[in-house]
Amino acid sequence: MKKNYQMKKQHAIELLSDGQVKHSTEFFYAGSLWKVSVQAFNDEDPQGRRTLGLFLHRRKAEITDSLRKVHMYVDSREKVTARYQLFCPSKREVMVFGSFKQRGTLLPKAPKGWGWRTALFFDELAGLLQNGALRIAAVVQLV
Repeated sequence: MKKNYQMKKQHAIELLSDGQVKHSTEFFYAGSLWKVSVQAFNDEDPQGRRTLGLFLHRRKAEITDSLRKVHMYVDSREKVTARYQLFCPSKREVMVFGSFKQRGTLLPKAPKGWGWRTALFFDELAGLLQNGALRIAAVVQLV
């Protein structure tokens, strides 16, 4: 799965206070619903810089009549093991988080996510925003 998630509204992300979260819209892939979230942290960096964590979330899809009619596969497991990477393009480079060389990560039961609490620094956001949006691409491989 490769999906671009856009965290829009520059000011909304820049003004997140400690613990606040913004979520992308959910996307159906491999029988599950996926989204990316960003969360602000004030206490993660030893130098006291505000950080923005990136997290991947998965929840099992509900079997609805519309899914049953098109015979879509629904993964009913509460937890899955996945390899994944999050890509965050900027004006200078593409920041990559995660690796497909890992055995896989057991993703926790929804609504918890898995990711990096110190992924980005708030003082670097200006270089990451494109037309006021923070763009994050998620690539997921179920193991």
